[in-house]
Amino acid sequence: MLRTYTGIGARATPPELLGVMTRAAFALLKRGYVLRSGHALGADSAFERGAGHAAQIFLPVTGWRGSTSTFHAGTLGAELWSRARGIAAAHHPAFAGLSRFVQDLHTRNVFQVLGPTLDCPSQFVLCWTADGEASGGTGQALRIAAAHGVPVYNLQRARERAHVERHLIL
Repeated sequence: MLRTYTGIGARATPPELLGVMTRAAFALLKRGYVLRSGHALGADSAFERGAGHAAQIFLPVTGWRGSTSTFHAGTLGAELWSRARGIAAAHHPAFAGLSRFVQDLHTRNVFQVLGPTLDCPSQFVLCWTADGEASGGTGQALRIAAAHGVPVYNLQRARERAHVERHLIL
């Protein structure tokens, strides 16, 4: 069985935390985990650097931000993308009022947590948010994780950061 985790967070994650994310992703890679993320600037990119090729990177559209990932609407299929869009809409307070592209960004967050077939949730989420909570795409992913019982470890919280540093980054 594939062991996966979701690595996400704010675009404005502090540089010292980006380093922690990259090192944690590398440590998880060595332990056989596969990263799920969304290729956004900041936290997502830091996790990607550490995870190398052991990553499932979900995109809102083909080639977004220069990515060659094959996890997007064109390859996942219209039926599966539509199901993910329904989940995204159910977890976002103003989904209908968003542009189509922003809806696609939030839809890709569903796959980051639930996997490419929407039936295999990540074992945990590792993230950073400015206030311990989250808005935007990270908030969307955290709402989906909570709804599916996926544990969240937020590096903004000193105790959770210390746990990650102690157990992953030696």
